[in-house]
Amino acid sequence: MSSRSNKPVRQDYIAKIRYTNNLPPPPLNPKYIEYNTTNPISSKIEGEQLLSSLFRKENFQNLIERIDENLGLELNLINNHGFLDQDKLEVIGQLTNDDNSPINLHPKDRVLLRDAGIGKLKKSEPGVSFLRRTEYISERSVPKSSTNIEENKVNEKLKNNEEDQLDSEHQLKAVENTFTEAEKSMNDLTTIKHPKNKKLKAISTWPLLPDTSMMDNKLINMKFLGSASIKREQDVLKRKEGSKYDSLIQKQKQETSIFYPIKSEDGGEWISMFELSSPEQISKLYSNLNSIEPENPINLLDMEDETQQIYDFKYTKNYDMIYQTYNNPYGELAINFVPEEEESEIESSKSKFKKRKVAHYLPINGKIELRKHRASTNSEINKFIKERTFDEIKFKLREPTTNELNLMDKARSEFDPMEYDSE
Repeated sequence: MSSRSNKPVRQDYIAKIRYTNNLPPPPLNPKYIEYNTTNPISSKIEGEQLLSSLFRKENFQNLIERIDENLGLELNLINNHGFLDQDKLEVIGQLTNDDNSPINLHPKDRVLLRDAGIGKLKKSEPGVSFLRRTEYISERSVPKSSTNIEENKVNEKLKNNEEDQLDSEHQLKAVENTFTEAEKSMNDLTTIKHPKNKKLKAISTWPLLPDTSMMDNKLINMKFLGSASIKREQDVLKRKEGSKYDSLIQKQKQETSIFYPIKSEDGGEWISMFELSSPEQISKLYSNLNSIEPENPINLLDMEDETQQIYDFKYTKNYDMIYQTYNNPYGELAINFVPEEEESEIESSKSKFKKRKVAHYLPINGKIELRKHRASTNSEINKFIKERTFDEIKFKLREPTTNELNLMDKARSEFDPMEYDSE
């Protein structure tokens, strides 16, 4: 037996307790009692009733007898006639100076009014998780650092300039200042500091801008988990082919794959993977998909284009799929770093341009987790997946039509209305 079995294990039994009430219902209807709110009574009678009520609920006699009488202070407010029944504050002492100005409390006496247990609270004491504002129950002395002081100064400055912030001129100036500060950090890398690891140093900066030309597409993060990992299959293929193994073709083969989802009515989700087998088709399709040339719309509407090349995608395997959408569309981004290059020439437009060093980002809308598909014990599920799995897909890649390009520009115009005009 292992040593863990000797240790005591705490087990809590949670049960829902139900009580049985066999008492009969009350024989009478509820009765409303009138409360005397209209007839005013004197303050003396009300004070007597209040005092009698207090003495019925709490016994103050023990507290009164323990007061040290040698101090010469009369702390028993009950014996001070007129304080409770006639609202005379003079009977308990002088509260104002001769010129009717309030008497300030001495600093030494103010210390005596503080709770004796506040200064002895430990910083490691666990907080109360179910209270939002724990400062109502405890006061912990937290040392004020220089950063907190600077933050307080900034907050006070912002608070004082609330009216200026509503002004359009100040808003425009604040926006322009952000570009000025960003330009300084791009030119002087020493001003950039890591928020956590101060030993790290920046070696290059990239302007981060949205890739508006791709905003009409939706990106999904796909992960191969566990035994579905592609790296294991690539290692086996690399050992099998030896020197004939082409890593570039295999990389392009993965990036040009087609995934076709299979969904059942009861909520089951699977996905089929299709790949190209010809290296020539892989290279050509990869270059066409990653081309930076602008779209050249055609007037083809619903007719089939017979001139385009057909790509034969063969079925590879099925995966078990779990799809999850992101609530925040900008919580995860795909960033493409474009380096700065010399002037190059595009064959289609025959115009020279110089690429700008920039990092383009695209939002990722969700993620798909793929696991190795295993045959189910239910023969109906296996039959359902087999019937909806295709052997191959005939794929054609063509330029968008005019109507399709208008729909694409409409989605892009939400992010860049100056570049893409949507009617």
